[in-house]
Amino acid sequence: MAKKIIGPQMILGNFLDDGRAVFFTRDHGWSADTSLAAYGEGDTLDQLVTEASKAVDANLIVDIEVIGARVEDGTAYPAHIKHAIQAKGPTVRTDLGYQVSTKWEAA
Repeated sequence: MAKKIIGPQMILGNFLDDGRAVFFTRDHGWSADTSLAAYGEGDTLDQLVTEASKAVDANLIVDIEVIGARVEDGTAYPAHIKHAIQAKGPTVRTDLGYQVSTKWEAA
């Protein structure tokens, strides 16, 4: 049985076209920049999930996952290192992946 996440949460998804890990933003868009991510608890989170699910229905996002968030000065970041790595790319080759540029595949 999965653990229930307590505290603030954010929404993670993957773009259907390239598989990029992205976060649901405060302006109801999607971005790999975690500092733009929307977060909430309770009814606020339920509303965010409802809005984020529209991207799944529109075939923009493969699926959404509600993940724990660490909030610092009003900005949310993934609480678990796994989700932070998903957004940035490989940790063993810092010359590859999204941490280099958003167009790393073309390099």
